[in-house]
Amino acid sequence: MFKFLLPLLLAAAPSFASPSEFPLASIGAAGLLIAPSAVEVPLPAPAADKASYIQLVSSVKLKMDKDKGELTIGFPKAAFGDPEPEDKSYLFVRLTRGLPAPALSWATVLCSGGHYLGYKGSNINFPEKSGSFSINETLALGTYPKQLIARTHPWLTEGLQSTDEVCSPAFLEKMKDSRAETLPQKLGDFSFDYNARKNTLKVKW
Repeated sequence: MFKFLLPLLLAAAPSFASPSEFPLASIGAAGLLIAPSAVEVPLPAPAADKASYIQLVSSVKLKMDKDKGELTIGFPKAAFGDPEPEDKSYLFVRLTRGLPAPALSWATVLCSGGHYLGYKGSNINFPEKSGSFSINETLALGTYPKQLIARTHPWLTEGLQSTDEVCSPAFLEKMKDSRAETLPQKLGDFSFDYNARKNTLKVKW
C-alpha cells in the first residue's frame, strides 16, 4: 500500500493510503482560486527496490470578473528521484466538449520500462455564463487503480486491451493530436495559449 501526501497551498490535507479523487473547487464568479499541489510517492514494483520517489507538481489559478474569466493551468510535472532512462511521464490534453462552453481534460501518465505506474489528471467544465464551475482532480498510483483512468479519462483509454498500452510507442503516436500544443487558439469566446517552456495553458473568455 502506498502512502503519499498532498499538501495544498490553501489548506493542509491528510495523508492518503489508497487511490483518491481530489475535487479542487466549485467557486463563484468573483472568486480567486490558487491551488498548487505537490505529491511525492514511492515507485511501485519493480522499481520499489530503488527506494525512490516521484514528485508531481501542478497548479490551477482562476480570476473572474462578471462574464470575463482567465484560467491558468500548470500541467502536472513529474520528477523521478534517482531516475532510470526508462522512467517517463507523458501529458495528454483534449477538449471533450465544444460550444457554448468547452470542457477540458488532461492527464500526466507515469511510466517505467514501458509499464504504467499511474496518473494525475483533471477535468474542467467552463461556465456558460457568469457563475460557478467545477474542477475535478484525480491521482491514482499502483496496481489497483489501473482501471480508474478509464473512468475519469475515457477518451484516453478507449479501445485499449491493457493500461500498459498507454506507455507504448504505438499509443504515443496514436495520441499525438491529444497534446496541449494541438489545442485551438480560439473556440467561440474562449482563447487558448499554451506555453511549452513553462508547461502552462492560459484560457481566457
